Amino acid sequence: MKKVIVTLLAICAAFSMSAQKIKVDPKMKVKVTPDLKMTMGPDFEIDLGAHIEEAMSSIDGMFGMGFGDSGDKWEEKYQQDTEELEIPLSKPGEKGKLQVESHNGTVKVSAYSGPTVKVKMIKYSKKVERESGKDGMRLLSSGGFNVEAEERNNTVKIETEGWNNRIDFEIQVPANFSLDVQTYNNGAIEIEGVNGEHSIESYNGPITLNNISGSASASTYNGEVKATFSAVTANAPMIFTTYNGNVDLTVPAGTKFSTKMKTFKDIFTDFENFALQKATPQKSKEGNGYKVKYEDWVEGKLNGGGAEVTMETRNGNIYIRKG
Repeated sequence: MKKVIVTLLAICAAFSMSAQKIKVDPKMKVKVTPDLKMTMGPDFEIDLGAHIEEAMSSIDGMFGMGFGDSGDKWEEKYQQDTEELEIPLSKPGEKGKLQVESHNGTVKVSAYSGPTVKVKMIKYSKKVERESGKDGMRLLSSGGFNVEAEERNNTVKIETEGWNNRIDFEIQVPANFSLDVQTYNNGAIEIEGVNGEHSIESYNGPITLNNISGSASASTYNGEVKATFSAVTANAPMIFTTYNGNVDLTVPAGTKFSTKMKTFKDIFTDFENFALQKATPQKSKEGNGYKVKYEDWVEGKLNGGGAEVTMETRNGNIYIRKG
């Protein structure tokens, strides 16, 4: 148990030091001495300084880049290596599907007029050192990166292995392609001009869908979800969710859908023909008792209603715009 507490305190201190501050809750019986030792009781003293370097290293591994690096310092420390490949399709000219799973890095997918799938990979790694350090060693290489790509029956799968090395993808697909894209760390996703059924998921990064058509579901934890449709498939349910950020949806003027929306902030629209519905309670009997529950969803219908579109954010506004 003490080991867990030590690790958590060290990680918190590492984050605090990156901001050049150490904050201690005055209500806690915690004392930080000038030599970074922390006393939590008469029998429990932590040499916090001894653990910070290890915690910083762990955080560096989790996010695949130098902790606290920014701006020119980050560019000086990391180099970019680019690889490109072209994947032929079994049925050129017919509809296809792209599946991408990236553990660390951004993904951009755009439509083009060609018959193949073109993939550009940008790998970030620490720059090779020309001079030896204090221990007589110099950095020769930060290792390679593993990417697997395969095509079967017009379905293209691309997957990266490992979390430490960041790889950004820039992918071109034929216009009629459905997408299934998942990212994790540094995982901003941008889709441009693709027509299909899209499932887009990021854990840490915004999602931007520009000039797409068809249907989509998009979900992230950190970042805005912004989707702009040139055409929406009728009767196709869609979901757009985030925890930290706005949900911003633009659809053509004649689009019809019914919607459930949830936010702790505000909801905006420039549609005239958007009608809100009165919230209805959920009633149930429980044994000899009776229960009534109001959910904090806002329900409405655009242009008379249609397939259900769910929009949810905890820390952001919801926008429904006329395209």
